[in-house]
Amino acid sequence: MPKVLVANRGEIAIRILRSARELGWDTVSIYMEDDASHAGFADEAVKLNSVSDFMNVDTIVNAAIQTQSTHLHPGYGFLSENPSLPIALSLARRGSVRVIFIGPTADTLRIASDKMLSRDFAMSLNINIAPGTRVSSASDVRSFAKAAGVGYPVMIKALDGGGGRGIRVVESEEGVEEAFKRCLGESPSKQVFAEKAFTGPGWKHIEVQVIGDGTGAVNHFWERECSVQRRFQKIVEMAPSGLSRKAVQPLIDASLKLASHLKYKGLGTFEYLVNAVTNSWIFLEINPRVQVEHTITEEVTDVDLVRVQLLLFSSSRFSLASLSLSNPPPPPSSFAVQLRLTAEDPARGFQLAPGTITSSEIVWPQGRGVRIDTWLSQGPGASSGEAKWIVGTDLDSLLAKIIVRGRSFEEMNQKARRALRELRVDSQAVKTNATVLAGVLDHPNWVSGTIDTLWLERNLPSVLELGEQAVGQRTKTKGLDNKQKTISSSAAVGPGTTLLQPGSLFHLSLSGDSRPSTKHTITLSSLATNAFPEKLSGTLQSSFFPGSTTPLSFELTQSTSAAVSSGDFELADPNDKSHVAAPMTGKVVEVHPAILASGHDKEMRLVRKGEPLLILSVMKMENVVAAPSDGYVGRVGRGLRVGVVFGEVPKATIEFPVVHTKVPRPPKQGKESTLMKSSSAGKGNLCIQ
Repeated sequence: MPKVLVANRGEIAIRILRSARELGWDTVSIYMEDDASHAGFADEAVKLNSVSDFMNVDTIVNAAIQTQSTHLHPGYGFLSENPSLPIALSLARRGSVRVIFIGPTADTLRIASDKMLSRDFAMSLNINIAPGTRVSSASDVRSFAKAAGVGYPVMIKALDGGGGRGIRVVESEEGVEEAFKRCLGESPSKQVFAEKAFTGPGWKHIEVQVIGDGTGAVNHFWERECSVQRRFQKIVEMAPSGLSRKAVQPLIDASLKLASHLKYKGLGTFEYLVNAVTNSWIFLEINPRVQVEHTITEEVTDVDLVRVQLLLFSSSRFSLASLSLSNPPPPPSSFAVQLRLTAEDPARGFQLAPGTITSSEIVWPQGRGVRIDTWLSQGPGASSGEAKWIVGTDLDSLLAKIIVRGRSFEEMNQKARRALRELRVDSQAVKTNATVLAGVLDHPNWVSGTIDTLWLERNLPSVLELGEQAVGQRTKTKGLDNKQKTISSSAAVGPGTTLLQPGSLFHLSLSGDSRPSTKHTITLSSLATNAFPEKLSGTLQSSFFPGSTTPLSFELTQSTSAAVSSGDFELADPNDKSHVAAPMTGKVVEVHPAILASGHDKEMRLVRKGEPLLILSVMKMENVVAAPSDGYVGRVGRGLRVGVVFGEVPKATIEFPVVHTKVPRPPKQGKESTLMKSSSAGKGNLCIQ
């Protein structure tokens, strides 16, 4: 009986475990203390000590050996493209039995996991690629851009990046230095390359789903379009693309040619950029694993890709021919879309939004043609009652994949729009990008198919506006006048979801400093604004003022004083405009030299608008906290240093440690106008916390 260890977590682990169980295989999962929902779908589970164990070849191999697994499925991410894993499995035999890696050979992974080797391999087969070269410095990038036929924009990429990590577009020479540093920081191997960027209107991201049995026999399951991206991270994917079959065929041919020469085994995705106007195209890369968006290919081809993948590795008797997969499939007659629901706050620049969420705080859409793949679920052995999941900062922000199928693009889009209106995720628990997803589906450019890889970033304001309108429609109730106020005051209802009404009574107990405990009451007389906990205002009566019968006006605004401590960190006051907040939890990997400077030398403490004050690494992506204006560092708050990991702080505070700035006062007229020489500029300081 085969026994598979799934070396992954989340929704993809559940997806693989389910297919394995359907085939009658025994299953093993790996998990962490606060991330175990997928483990409930396996027969056995091995507990890991930390997130880093998911990337540790020895740890994963030992888990497979100790559980007597016959197979190991890496899913995607983590070690799925690391050739060291299949090599280690082949050497770590249990007696005469070795653990079979469900994926391509180590030689194939070596080529596919290195973007330059993939480019070289494609070029050797006369497949179109963009001009590019390895670079070891920002100077190399600038020299490449000056080469004949290149110019700006230029794309800088990590050789081993993925999921949007290690990729930056540079529009001019001025942006090269910073982009190079960020890509280098996001590359595990610290290797990057540069290539001519093909971006802008007309350029679409198209990928071809390929399968092979290791003999040279390969086949395809048509293509997907993944052009709706933010920072080159896919958000919305569709199958098939809106391109004609004639435009798609060269990509199919190139993919099969590459896969056949590799004697590819298992699932793989071959990615391209295609100009929808001219039909010109270039090869991008190979993803040698099951892809996040494999779901939509399954929907339009009616093939369980993971099941087929498992069967190919279960016995030598299985081949594409024996599985009736050797003939080219007919073109898809339906459409499917995948919407990636993530724990990110679009209103705050897509900042990671960690938190804790319970099963009562989620309502998933249902109905014909709607499928939900999520780790916010419980296995068959879970106890009854409310479930709770922690959305942390160490792992991917993906909460769920909402997959919708229809017989036509129009039907698919209608169903998907309806699904998003049914979706509920309590925003007080975890913020999500649901408004962005809804806005994309309602946008005329999506409907007309005029989307390109930078479209979302250019059109985000209109997408958010459409999304807010779409999501807002789901709160309307039949029989309720839209103009009717749920509370008598027209300003009483805000974005807060906490039910507070006039007449609400609260008891307050105070104690401390060896003083006797005192008790007070607070009664809300009326409400003007209810956006609790962000803001609450109105009138109240309180025993703080005995004998008073006149309600007192109050305004409660969520704030964190800069003097308040959260663990080892000093927090800022979000109402002070001189403060700049670090927008997310993450590891500090770099700080501006002015933050490290000490003493009274103002030139050492000067920062310019747009300069990176702080670099935070979150989920292996480097995020820049930039200076919003020119200024001087006045004070460095407690706890801020390179290497420290900012932890999440209570919701009642600003939520994260921060960086504060003050804008220098403008120089007096007639004096030197530059900040470096302005005597009056010293009155304004940057307060870094």
